[in-house]
Amino acid sequence: MEFRLLGPLEVQRDNEVLDLGPPKRRALLLRLLLANGQTVGVDRLCDDLWDGSPPPSAMSSVHAHISRLRMVLEPERARKEQAKVLRSVPTGYALRVPPDMLDSVRFERMVQQAHALSSRGRIGEARQEAERSLGVWRGAPLLDAYQHRFAEGEAARLEALKLSVEELCTTLLLQEGQIAQAIIGAERLIERDPLREASWAMLMRALYFAGRHAEALQRYETVRALLARDLGLDPGPALRETQMAILRHDTTTLRPPPQRILLAAAPPGETVTPPNAAGPSLPGRERELTRLSGLLRDAATGHTRWAVVTGAPGTGKTRIADELVKSAAAAGFDTAYARCTGNTGPQSGVRDRTLDRLVRTMDTLTDTAEARPAFCVLEDVHRASADVREFLSSYARSVRHASLCVLLTASDAPGPDTERLLAELAVCDAEQIELAPLTESDVRQIVSTEADGAVPADMAPEMFALSGGNPFLLTQLVKQAASRRDTPDERLPVPPAIQSIVRARLAGLSPAARQVVECAAVSGDEPDMELVSQLAEMRIGVVLELADQAVAARLLSWDESRLTQASGGYRFTAGVLLRGVLMQLSPARRQILHARAARLLAARTGWDDQDIATHVVMAGPALPAEESERALRFVSASVGLPRAVAVGSDRRA
Repeated sequence: MEFRLLGPLEVQRDNEVLDLGPPKRRALLLRLLLANGQTVGVDRLCDDLWDGSPPPSAMSSVHAHISRLRMVLEPERARKEQAKVLRSVPTGYALRVPPDMLDSVRFERMVQQAHALSSRGRIGEARQEAERSLGVWRGAPLLDAYQHRFAEGEAARLEALKLSVEELCTTLLLQEGQIAQAIIGAERLIERDPLREASWAMLMRALYFAGRHAEALQRYETVRALLARDLGLDPGPALRETQMAILRHDTTTLRPPPQRILLAAAPPGETVTPPNAAGPSLPGRERELTRLSGLLRDAATGHTRWAVVTGAPGTGKTRIADELVKSAAAAGFDTAYARCTGNTGPQSGVRDRTLDRLVRTMDTLTDTAEARPAFCVLEDVHRASADVREFLSSYARSVRHASLCVLLTASDAPGPDTERLLAELAVCDAEQIELAPLTESDVRQIVSTEADGAVPADMAPEMFALSGGNPFLLTQLVKQAASRRDTPDERLPVPPAIQSIVRARLAGLSPAARQVVECAAVSGDEPDMELVSQLAEMRIGVVLELADQAVAARLLSWDESRLTQASGGYRFTAGVLLRGVLMQLSPARRQILHARAARLLAARTGWDDQDIATHVVMAGPALPAEESERALRFVSASVGLPRAVAVGSDRRA
């Protein structure tokens, strides 16, 4: 049998085109074909075939269509004989057919062969193979599922791959010296996709070799204005390089000889350096960078590798991506970068430009990966649209043997849709790395290396406590400490950037949850939740539910290993955030809350408690002198006064 997806769906057996039945059945067959032999659950089939809104009869309809498809695909199968092609498994259905039966698979293999021939300098044979691959197309890919979201990503990928083959044909025409045909080919490509920079660069080169230098430069201005108007972007490096080569009459750059560069195997006498085995340098993230650098080395040897780095805001996901981009570029990789903005969606009416850029970028990188390895970074995948997620999932399943490494970054709480994507990528052997907070040793190293001696080494423990091991918070604190080197004995103020973060996170809470956080800040780093309940005048159950809001806002964290009767396992994620919350309280409210905390704790244990003494000092005039002096006297006699309390006592005197 032969399955034809590059146009209207056809299944052919012994030169006979089979009758596949009504549109819904044809879409079902396409959905199973796109799963590449993997099992698809019945619930997922219902969701995909009815775009998330299946009717009550959807499941029985799917079963009926499956039965009819089996009769068409295996007409000689006995009634009770187990199906061999369209198989039932406990969790759903799987269509098991050899990949060679799909025209889309054969197309991709011919494309790879065309690139391989081109890289060996066999230009004529490469063009013939590329043209042969285009000959299998009969129309729009996956046409019978064009209205279904499940097909959008794969259809876009196939269209982009077809476009890359057409570009290859035009490039080969240029290398053969058939300039007029190359110009016609490039013009047609631009008509189909006016924002595709590779096509414009090709046209500019062809015009140059036709002796139309001024027109070539004018075309650069045309595409520059187009990109600025439609995407708000400047031309990419390849297009700018083409423009500069035309201005310099650099024919070597404009028409380079075909070649193949593999970082894994350098020619005799030459040294090609793969990404450093130890990875790029980033204090506190050496282990993660080493793992990711290993994926780059795999990509350099002709493999496709995916990685997902997750972590809380400020844990260094972007820093890691930046370091890897530098390392990959230095090793000869083509690199690309994009960020999901989250401002598009079915209801927004805004075209998903991230998807447009991603399809073009990945297509270009996969194309060049036949000659050079490529590294693509897509940040903030938790903000990606459904189309972007579908494209990534489809791409990961179908592209396995390109010299390509793809790095995705996401929040540590990405939501169910992104979790589903990450699970699908895990099936494709994606490396998943979660960034933990830095250790105190890491912080000590960063303080010593990044502060250039402006911050005393003995401040590292304080920096660790204040930052909670968060690299962004630590960087802000180090900058603040370095700027106050002349006043080392003063308490380090909360940096302005962190104040903004605290205000934004508090603003996202309900009024009741904000009150709980403020009372928790008065209680301390590991707040006494019973005390918080009394200060906020709320039942303890309500306080704990509101504390979960603060956990979601990343002001508090919950750690089962630190679970105690008093704290319930809650603590502030960083000491500097606790200070930031206290700064949002007026001095009067802060002192009143400390006074109430002192009285409530004294009612439990009496006044001879060091924690009570701290609240007493911070209460100031909100606590009568008789009560405050009694507390300070008890604590001084029993356990000694901490520095802050002693200072407060002196001031009272």
